[in-house]
Amino acid sequence: MTTFTVSDLARRVGADVLGDPDRRLSGVASLDVAGPGDLAFFAREAMREAVRGTRAGAVLTPRSFEPRGVRFSVLKVDDPHLSFARIVRLFHPEPPPPPGIHPSARVDEGARLGEAVSLGPGVVVEDGARVGRGTSVGPGTLIGRGARIGVDCRLGHAVSVLHGVEVGDRVRVHAGARIGTDGFGYVPAPDGAHKVPQIGGCVIGDDVEIGANCTIDRGALDDTRIGERTKLDNLVHVGHGVCIGSDCLIAAHVGIAGSCVIGAGTQMGGQAGVASHLKIGAGARIAGQTGVVQDVPAGAELGGTPARPRRSWLKEAAHLSRLPGLFRRVARIERRLRAREGERPARPDRSDEESA
Repeated sequence: MTTFTVSDLARRVGADVLGDPDRRLSGVASLDVAGPGDLAFFAREAMREAVRGTRAGAVLTPRSFEPRGVRFSVLKVDDPHLSFARIVRLFHPEPPPPPGIHPSARVDEGARLGEAVSLGPGVVVEDGARVGRGTSVGPGTLIGRGARIGVDCRLGHAVSVLHGVEVGDRVRVHAGARIGTDGFGYVPAPDGAHKVPQIGGCVIGDDVEIGANCTIDRGALDDTRIGERTKLDNLVHVGHGVCIGSDCLIAAHVGIAGSCVIGAGTQMGGQAGVASHLKIGAGARIAGQTGVVQDVPAGAELGGTPARPRRSWLKEAAHLSRLPGLFRRVARIERRLRAREGERPARPDRSDEESA
């Protein structure tokens, strides 16, 4: 079992230590379940009660945290969540890929493999493909004709990297993802829809992560591009010819239609949708289930369908939640007015009849 002292961990994340620096820790856990040998973290005010009751041996905290009567060692850092993520890798390092090429893998004569490449059962590497040094390819994965995979990549089970796709270095592709599939391009005609050949490519930058069962279409003419360090959650669809900038975070079930340009650092919540041929400026933040139907300025925060400024969307949602109470108040006022009129029958209002 790997163990570290509090001072060991503090040096790795630049923490200031309060309490016992020689306390040994053997794992990481949440505040609620951590024991004396675990490290936990406290990053938000909402977690303060859990901090008071934790049994953790040490806790990563913001530098502003003032411990009073705590039993654990404190590691004060600028960003507890980020520091915790780095420390988790120390206790749970990524296992090395199985060495060598499984007997059931098929490598065509014209394919080229770098040093220390690992191919699992049933992998197919087609003619002209290149797989870089130290890359691991999971069972049942296809690397198509002429595809290029960089160094130290990790491709999971049953991934498809189709013909002509270029994948950078240190890319992670999770199970079932499809990269380089045909885009949805058709021309309507009297005799039915005619398919537009998809002759563009697909280029994935360095340090990108692609979630399980994502689909990234090749371009119709120009390449589809995913920028460096961008992360796609599971079940994201990227249409043909889309260009996504670097350092974007895109949550599950997002759909981006063809030929969109997504600026660097954009964040999209789950189930957001982007119509075709739009431009989203750098650093924009798109809330979950937002429908984007026009260009978005850099740094904008949007929500709702159609997309509008986040603050306006939240106000509208708050007003809508009050509508049932408003209807009840109006009904009570109408009854009082009718009661004051005594037995005189109220003259029917045409708008009431129409609403009924």
